[in-house]
Amino acid sequence: MTISKRMMMTLVTALFACIASGPAAADYPAGVEGLVGLRPAEEGSCIAVWVPIPDGQALAGFSWYNNDGGVVFPEVLLESGAADSPVTLAGARSVATDVQGESLGWSGVILDEPVACLSEGLYLLLRFPEASEYTADGPGGGAALGYRTDGLGCPGWLSADGRQWTAFSGSFGFAIEPEFVAAPGGGIIMKGARRDRQEQEAPRRQPLSLMAYPNPFNPSTTVRFNLPDPGRVEMAVYDLRGARVKRLASEVFTAGPHDVRWQGRDDRGRTVASGVYFVLMRTKDAVMTRRLVLVQ
Repeated sequence: MTISKRMMMTLVTALFACIASGPAAADYPAGVEGLVGLRPAEEGSCIAVWVPIPDGQALAGFSWYNNDGGVVFPEVLLESGAADSPVTLAGARSVATDVQGESLGWSGVILDEPVACLSEGLYLLLRFPEASEYTADGPGGGAALGYRTDGLGCPGWLSADGRQWTAFSGSFGFAIEPEFVAAPGGGIIMKGARRDRQEQEAPRRQPLSLMAYPNPFNPSTTVRFNLPDPGRVEMAVYDLRGARVKRLASEVFTAGPHDVRWQGRDDRGRTVASGVYFVLMRTKDAVMTRRLVLVQ
């Protein structure tokens, strides 16, 4: 992915100071494992969510798990396509503008007209507000959406520019729930986007992911993450108040999978109490969190 200077990593100390002084980390509802956003978003930054459309049905709206209720997503777009590769913003159809949700809650959008398609499904593209950055959970924490790992999430991608994409991997999916109605006789019917040969033959990039096993755990857990590109990773464990418990990584990693082990101890080597914690990973263009449960 080509990242502009504005998308480059800012000072690590400033970023972690922002986390420490920001809202406390949230205990997510059932099914939501964490949040993912961009750092920072620029013009064209968005997510693409693949929504298969059942025969005879049309997309009437959707709900998503939202981080910061003060964030206004400038635009929602749709484009017909195939499940293996997202489309670009250029050919997509705008279906909603200035979308705003609740802080740390499920939020919804109803389309003015249901949208059907002649292909196997639609890509739901949600543009991020320019300069917004996911720094913490809840009000003031920036643009981010929930993700799931139980197989019930929607497959998705992140993009810094609306053209090149970083995929979630395996069971990772956005915490987005589409709403369907019977396809109307008229209304909006999308035919599908065409991709040129260069796009079709572009090499596959490693997907972005963050997981932990075992989880729940005692006394230690392995945090496994996958990077689409080589780059610096900042990773730490936080408690529910948003206070840092243990720094796990602060170095440059190659693209691909990596493992970091947490022994259930803080930065001073003391064993921490049982309970819910969060591991937060920052890369050059994305932020992800994952809930950890320590049992004694």
